[in-house]
Order: sequence, then structure tokens, then C-alpha cells
Amino acid sequence: MNNHPWLVDHPIKQDAKYLILGTHPPMPYCGKLEFYYGNMSEFWRFLDLIYPGNKLYTNGCPEEEDITKFLDSYSFSITDMVYKTDVKKFSTDKELGNISPKDLNPFLKVWLEKSDVEKIYFTSFSGENSAKSLFKKWFRSTYGRVCRISAFPLNKIEINSRTIETVDLYSPSPTARRGLPHSQAYKNWSKKYKRPEDYDGFRLYWYEKYLPKLTK
Repeated sequence: MNNHPWLVDHPIKQDAKYLILGTHPPMPYCGKLEFYYGNMSEFWRFLDLIYPGNKLYTNGCPEEEDITKFLDSYSFSITDMVYKTDVKKFSTDKELGNISPKDLNPFLKVWLEKSDVEKIYFTSFSGENSAKSLFKKWFRSTYGRVCRISAFPLNKIEINSRTIETVDLYSPSPTARRGLPHSQAYKNWSKKYKRPEDYDGFRLYWYEKYLPKLTK
């Protein structure tokens, strides 16, 4: 079994209001940035456009120090759902194979319950191994009840009598472009704005719409 390369080093901050929740970095990992979404850094490219002036994609090579400074300043935290995997090589969530509850993030319950998280943003939501699907599996295994977050793109859950909103974000991965032509939300946007095959433009629109409007 292989452990997540940096999940343990980056717990959910207790004062975090927004949690970005992914699956697992592609392995073997080859990104210059040894941090979440660092393999291709597309997520940081989008966020750099949404939140300019935070040096999130400087010269196409984001730095962990700049990213963590931004995250801390605006009450974000990031973690992944998968902690252990016996698959040595994969680049997509599907290639992770069968993920059992024992393979999932063992720290998530304590981290989440001790935090001030108000919103969880899933960076993938379709397929058995998406962040959203794995969260539902984790929730049922952890709390012994079904996690009813099947609606798209907004839901609410209850954890220890606390309401947390959940939001579905389209994956920042370049390979995720292949599924966008089948998305009704993308079709509606593309038709309205007459921007066929502008997949990055759509995802940028989606992120701007659903990520928080930040003020210090």
C-alpha cells in the first residue's frame, strides 16, 4: 500500500471556513509543486484568474509558500479523500480501482469536526471514485447513515448538528475536458454565450460563480 505523499502534513485548519476536497494526486507524481493540484497546476491557474494579485500561478510555476499564504489568509484548507492505494501508477480517478472505506482519509472526521468549515467544494463529482462519491462512502462508513448529497451542484449535510454546504466544482484536470460536452450545464453556457468548445472558459465561469467572494 502507498500512502498519500503529503496529506498528513496539511491538516484542515481549525479556523478554515472553506474546504477544497479532492481525491489523490496522480502517481507516480511528477509535478514541480509538491502540493495539492500541483501535477499540472491547472487549479492554481484558474484561481489565479479569479483571485488576482495572490501569486498563485506566477510564470506558470506556482510556489507552495504563496499558495499556503493565500489559503491561510482567506480561511481555506485542502485535503484529499484517498489516503492509501495499492495502485502504483494512475492518472485518473477511475484508474484508482476499488477504494474501500479503510483506504480513505483517516483524519477527516477529527479535522472536520474541529474546524469551522461552512462549505465543502468537491473538485470532482461524477464517477465512483470522484471526491463527492468517496465522501459519501466515507460519510456512511463514519456516521452510519446515508449522505444525501445527490443533487447538483448544491447540497447541505449535517455533522454534529452543524450544517455544512457542499458545492460541486468541475475538475481542473485537463483530462476532464473530455466529459464536458456531455454536461447540460456546459451545453447551456456554451449556447448562451456562443462559445463552443471553450472548456476552460466554462470552468472559469463555474469557479467564479461558486467559489467564495473573498474580502480580508
